[in-house]
Amino acid sequence: MHGGGRRFDPGILHFPRRVKTAGETPLIFDRILAVTDGTEASLRGVEAAAQLVARYQAEFILLTAVSVPQHVVLAANMDERTIEMYLERMAQEALGSAITALHRQGVGAEVKVVFGPAPETILAEIETSQADLVVMGRRGRNEPKDLVLGSVSDRVARHIKVPILLVP
Repeated sequence: MHGGGRRFDPGILHFPRRVKTAGETPLIFDRILAVTDGTEASLRGVEAAAQLVARYQAEFILLTAVSVPQHVVLAANMDERTIEMYLERMAQEALGSAITALHRQGVGAEVKVVFGPAPETILAEIETSQADLVVMGRRGRNEPKDLVLGSVSDRVARHIKVPILLVP
């Protein structure tokens, strides 16, 4: 266990609230939000989300979070315009493969870019967008900081208020 939180298994749909049982209204998603950072793991999440969007004929939001660590800004002595260009380039790189995959599948999406620390800005956008399902790719824990803090998807999953699908 890391950080005292619950452990989330990839590829399993986690419901933080009670799920309706047999005889009740079936679970249908109207607004699905997929998060991408340009990695292969996040692209698998986007592709899974696109399949769900087609199945439920849901609205689709494609989201990426971009940040520049303060120490990088200070060390590189970056001015405001340089920071803006950097953030724009990072957003384009993160979204490029996901948008290409959506075009191949014939699925449209509202594309959003948020700026700031990924877990916090993603959680804020989930709340703002009123998504009723969030889909994120989940990669293996390759970095030592992930063992202590958990990955972005783990941190989002611990605090989210709607169902989340973590795609391995």
